[in-house]
Amino acid sequence: MIAKRHLLSISIAALLSSHIANADTLLDVYQLAVTNDPQLKTAEASYRANIENENLGRAALLPQITAQAYYQDSESDSQGKGLQGDSVGNFSVIDQTTITDTDSEFYSVSLSQPLFDLPAWFSFQAGKKISEQAEAQLAYEQQQLIVRTAEAYFNVLRGSENLDASKAEERAAKRQLEQTQQRFDVGLIAITDVHEARAVFDSTVAQRYGFEGTLAIARENLSNLTGQEHNNLWSLKTDFPITMPEPASRAEWVDFALANNKLLQVSNAGASSAYETAQSKKMEHLPKVVGSFTTSKNDVDGTNTFRPDSGFASQPEAYTESDALRVTLTMPLFAGGAISAGRRQAYEQYNAANYNAQTTQRQVISSIRAQHIAVYTDVQTVNARHQNIISTRSALDATEAGYEVGTRNIVDVLDAQRRLYGAMRDYTNARYDYVIDVLKLKLNAGTLSPADIIALNKWLQLPEPVSLKESDARK
Repeated sequence: MIAKRHLLSISIAALLSSHIANADTLLDVYQLAVTNDPQLKTAEASYRANIENENLGRAALLPQITAQAYYQDSESDSQGKGLQGDSVGNFSVIDQTTITDTDSEFYSVSLSQPLFDLPAWFSFQAGKKISEQAEAQLAYEQQQLIVRTAEAYFNVLRGSENLDASKAEERAAKRQLEQTQQRFDVGLIAITDVHEARAVFDSTVAQRYGFEGTLAIARENLSNLTGQEHNNLWSLKTDFPITMPEPASRAEWVDFALANNKLLQVSNAGASSAYETAQSKKMEHLPKVVGSFTTSKNDVDGTNTFRPDSGFASQPEAYTESDALRVTLTMPLFAGGAISAGRRQAYEQYNAANYNAQTTQRQVISSIRAQHIAVYTDVQTVNARHQNIISTRSALDATEAGYEVGTRNIVDVLDAQRRLYGAMRDYTNARYDYVIDVLKLKLNAGTLSPADIIALNKWLQLPEPVSLKESDARK
């Protein structure tokens, strides 16, 4: 009996102990994820691109200034008839070649300003809504990173503790098999007890392989966020508080989510942008008025050369300055149906965006309610799982005592032992489910922030070896 209790104390110690050196905290991992997670970097780049829609829309309402300048050097030869006079005043028609060499300099500055352009105005309003949508989307992605990081982090802890429990169970099963074999060798029990013990031991070995694979996958998922390996993490303190969500009213959480949920803000901003775009397309039928002012200078200098010389040469020289103020009204009369088609298309796109916002709102309400129920259930589950450990440990003690006096068989002992280790794993999983569900509840409510990571990080500690004393194991 004492040997079995000593075995149990060693198994529980193996479940709770882990390596200490070079351990990473949740905050360490989160900071690395902020720097290295490609999904967040994609969201940040998309945000920077989308907020430019507001600037692009505003640009169509502001003055447009264009400058133009050119210098031109040209030379031309032409054949024609010319007059040639003699010394006594007689003239005759001759074939003449004219060579023209011209230098031209031109400068102009034009300013145009939309005076009445409703499509451009509504496009600008649509751009503002797109910027709001981009901001809400980035905020949601940042909150999502908190959940993804915490979930990946605690899944590694979950996998590690489940593996430790599985290894401890395997060692206990092996020891039970050895003791059963010894009893059979001295003729105290039948061979069937040995077969039962061996079957349980083989099952625990297969179970350990499964937990090893689960832990390896969890570590890969965590490394995918940071680009680094994390083989040693701080553990969650045993006295981490498991409390009901505040406020307790589910309706209050729903109201808060409707006002702050980032995905809902994204869909609402998308619907508003689609509405402004539809208004812009509708206004394409109206006239547009643009005012413009242009100032220009044109300086032409050159020479004409006649062969043979006619004596009537003129030089191509000119200098011109001009200023022009113009108000232009344009109105589409018929564009092949394109304007009407664009208006109808934009209106239906607005309908789709509006229905999408309604769908998102319903999903947010459903999600916040479900998550509130999940946290509420997690609290009760953790308490029940903790009590189950106490009960299964007592049941194992009683079963072992019965086995010693012959009232219980080896199958009963092995089943009680497996139930205890299963209860330990269930308790571990319930605690981590609670942590993740609380973060998801805050995500749905729109309140999740890095402060939650900092607060949670305070409940982590460097894992310390647990005493192997039997008295500690029986607490």
